[in-house]
Formats: sequence, C-alpha cells, structure tokens
Amino acid sequence: MTGPHRSGPRPAVLALALALGAIFGVAVVRIVVSIGDEPEPQPMASTQPHVSVTVTTTVSAVRTSFVPTVTTTTTVVSTTVPPIASNATNPLTQPVSMDRNGCPLPPWTKTDEGMAVLLTAETKCLDDSWRLVFDQLKLPFTAPKLVLTDKVTAEDCGRPPEQNSFYCEGTIYLVPSSYLTTNAGSAAVPAAAVSLLAHEYGHHLQQLSGTLQVVTAQIRDAGVGTPAALELSRRTELQAQCLSGMFVGTHFDGPSTAAARTDNYTRGDAPGALPDHGTPKNFGDWFTVGAQRNSLQDCNTWSAPPDAVQ
Repeated sequence: MTGPHRSGPRPAVLALALALGAIFGVAVVRIVVSIGDEPEPQPMASTQPHVSVTVTTTVSAVRTSFVPTVTTTTTVVSTTVPPIASNATNPLTQPVSMDRNGCPLPPWTKTDEGMAVLLTAETKCLDDSWRLVFDQLKLPFTAPKLVLTDKVTAEDCGRPPEQNSFYCEGTIYLVPSSYLTTNAGSAAVPAAAVSLLAHEYGHHLQQLSGTLQVVTAQIRDAGVGTPAALELSRRTELQAQCLSGMFVGTHFDGPSTAAARTDNYTRGDAPGALPDHGTPKNFGDWFTVGAQRNSLQDCNTWSAPPDAVQ
C-alpha cells in the first residue's frame, strides 16, 4: 500500500492512506498495571494459566488508541460500490482456523525497554501462528517489520507526522500513547498494547492477501471521504479487529482475552470523528467474533450487513 494505517490517540483515527492520504489498526495481557506506579513484574498470561484480573471500564468511545469521549452513534448511508470479494476468491474469508497455542510473554513494565521486549516477543508469536494459517491458504508469507517509536516523523510513510500507531507497506509503527491511553482502566494497558499490535498485524495480513490493494483502489474510485468509501474503510478495519481477536483468543487465557475485549469496546469512531473505523460496539463485537469463533470465514466483514459495519 502507498499509505499508512494509523491507530493512535488522535482526533482523526487510524486512517486509510491511499495514494492520497492515510490508511489504517490490539492485544491482551492479563496483568494489573498502575500507570502512576511501577507495577510488580508479572508474566503475560498464556492459554494455560487462569489467574483472574479486574478491569475497570467506563462507557466511552475512543479511536483505536485515542482519548475517549461519550459514545454516540453515527448513521452512514450504505455503499453501492461492490465490496471486496466475499467468496472463495478472497483468501481471508476461507473456513480456516488458527491453532491454539500459548504465547508466553515476559513481565510487563512501563519502561521503553520492557515494552519493546514484550511486543517483540508477541510479534514472534504472531509471525509463527499466521505463517501456519497462510500455509493452509497456500499463500506466500512474509513477516512485517516492527518499529516502536514515540515520535512519528514526516518521513514515515510519506505523510504528515501524527503521533499514532499505524501500518504501512510491510511495517507496523507502534506509538506507546496508542495503548497507554486506553479507557478500559490501567489494568488493561498491557492488553491494549498486545491487542493493538495484533490489529495492526491484521492489516499486514490484508496486504499479503491482496485485500488492501483492492480496497484502496475501490475507495479511490468511490471518492475518499464519501459514504461508500467510509464503509469500505470500516469493513477493512473491522476485519482487522476480527483477525486480532482470533490471535488473542487462541493464544491467551480467558481473563486475558476478557481484558482485551473490554478495551476494544471503548475504541472505534469517537463522536464527531470521521466514521471510518466503526462504532465502539461494532469494534468490540468483531474482536469478540474472532476470539470466540476462531475462523477466517466468520471474520468476513465484506458480506456483513451495513448495520454490522457502522
């Protein structure tokens, strides 16, 4: 793709960056973290442990990593532009599931080094697991690059600097403020970091499968910012949400996955923002579909009714 997919705390969301502008973004950790004080080191929960976690939630909307506000619903006219192929010609809509494997992660700490170690370890799990899925799809697989930075420059993917996480042409850029500002409570910060990375990784899978290239052309044809283009953008974002849920649900235990779900229900299109990611309810719902059903076929947002992708 020629532009970045962003998901950081900003009034304007993870955007679809076509040749004209921006393109499109989470994961979980079962750990209690206090943003104000250094937490006790605790390991990331794999699928085996079952230690409970308490997450404080507020009813608010936030971009895939943006400061939340009161939830509202935006009505958007459904597109008449033919969507991405929702049948056998689309490899990411096949009845293929992900193997259930643990993903042991190191203790979560708020230091740059600690966050980098944990997210790098998660990337290795993502690489190994999605490579196996692509083997089933008989598609070539290439792992993305991961860049952890707190400063996005104008040189990053050829767009104006914005301090948000995003995906662009084989590289995932993660900005700490994208997950440190979760509205699901401080205990969900590790979960937000893990699930945000898994969401951005979903955009890489869309690019490897050819989905991003096709949707970029369709958005350009529909007219960037039009109702048709915005719906295509939301279908793309919500599929990435579902792919993120598949990974989290198959690699971490119940409490960890629940923390990630709580975080995702506080994300999505903020009131007054461009409706290009989906309402907080749909944003959380599609993550939940992936986590509970574990099937690319069930992550087929391209055949979903308009109300499921608002």
